[in-house]
Amino acid sequence: MSGQSSKDDILIFIMRHGEAEGLVTDDKSRRLTAVGNAEVEASSHWLAESYCADSQIATALVSPYTRTRQSYQQVASTLQATQFEICADITPDGNVKLVHDYLDVLARQSIKNNAGQPLLLVSHMPFVSFFLDEICDVPKMSLFATGSVAVVRYSLSRSKGVLLQHYQGL
Repeated sequence: MSGQSSKDDILIFIMRHGEAEGLVTDDKSRRLTAVGNAEVEASSHWLAESYCADSQIATALVSPYTRTRQSYQQVASTLQATQFEICADITPDGNVKLVHDYLDVLARQSIKNNAGQPLLLVSHMPFVSFFLDEICDVPKMSLFATGSVAVVRYSLSRSKGVLLQHYQGL
């Protein structure tokens, strides 16, 4: 797998949902636009070509909001997850430290059961920025365009990662 450096490293893909429609009734119900679908499709193909040639990921964590679930459905046409989980902890104001701990558990499971296949997290701003800063010790508040994805080589022994690439999409 491209980007791997040791047997306790795993790739983590942190994706922001694609462009969503404006606020109509409530934030949780906002749907992807046609542009949003295209953004996520481009990022999915980029991930498959650049980091995931076998198109397999161990686990996909997805926010319960409509636009993130739709984004994951688009991703799933390119990358297949062994395990899929709606995760209420990765909403826009989610607790990054709690999710970091959970990520360690999932990464260990992937290395043990799924030959170290990557993990995917599909969420929102500002959570994706705060989470990237948390797991990489990069206190710079990275901005994510809609549909963009950060690729992190994550070390289980250190519980920290290194940002390999940040694909900003279309």
